[in-house]
Amino acid sequence: MGVKTEQTNHLKEIRTFLTNHLSHSSYDQDLIDKIFEHLRTKGKIFSNQENSFSWGLFFMHVSSLTASEDTCNRSLYAIAAAIELLILATDIVDEIIDDDNDLMKSMSLPEAIIISNALLIDAFDLILKYTPKALHAALTNVFQQLKTACNGEWQELKLTIKSTIPSEQDYFRVIRQKSSSLIQLVCALAHPKQPELLSRVATNIGVAGQLKNDANDIFLDSKTDLIRKKATLPVIKAIEFSLETDNGLLLKKFHELTQHNKALKEEIRNYIKNTGAIDYCIILSNLYIKQAVDELCKIFPHKQTELNILKDYLDG
Repeated sequence: MGVKTEQTNHLKEIRTFLTNHLSHSSYDQDLIDKIFEHLRTKGKIFSNQENSFSWGLFFMHVSSLTASEDTCNRSLYAIAAAIELLILATDIVDEIIDDDNDLMKSMSLPEAIIISNALLIDAFDLILKYTPKALHAALTNVFQQLKTACNGEWQELKLTIKSTIPSEQDYFRVIRQKSSSLIQLVCALAHPKQPELLSRVATNIGVAGQLKNDANDIFLDSKTDLIRKKATLPVIKAIEFSLETDNGLLLKKFHELTQHNKALKEEIRNYIKNTGAIDYCIILSNLYIKQAVDELCKIFPHKQTELNILKDYLDG
């Protein structure tokens, strides 16, 4: 079976499972409809965008590294579906915190909170139902990673541009908790007998993904990182450059920036880009992915085909 065909089959099976599961849930129909609406957005399992990343498919790729012939595919698809629901729940919370404009156009704040809560409960219900009873260590790991992610979100609230500038080390300390913990969660569920097996791999993949997102989000009007003066790595590096070359001109621009000053926001974007801070983040992201793949090759020396598929998926 070709790689593309296998991936398409996985996508179809996860979608089918989720459709049947949600359609027969006890939630009100309008709540179910709203969940489906969000599962069709970019990066979610029902998205029609080509080469769009899906957490459920990522889980299936990671699972393939240790799956045996007697592995129950239905259980894998159920866990993949649960991961899609769980990540959507955390995304909604993240977007509430970021005051994401696109999100709040589609639902009210109370609706967002209720939907996130419903998704979390449903995801845990599926994980408990389809994880073997003997593997409770894997579930303990799941809850620990979610607590770590929550702590990372809390710390990120304080990671902003003020009178003092957070350092690159501060940035990495926070994102290792916030972003890598969710990858840790997926990897632990993919290999429940050895939940710590891919710990370093997950950390590197999580950091790589956050670096790429932070570099791209600078230029998206729907994102509020600049307005909220979030100390993402491209911002930190650009301000460091500014402090060394022009007495902190960029920092002054940040302090003057308001939500309605679009011209100044564009000026700040161009400044950050011209410092090379965006390129620096993309290069770092690629290095972290390479470290993750190299580590996987050491752990699974006889799974080269599956590793190549996973690498291509992450690069896409």
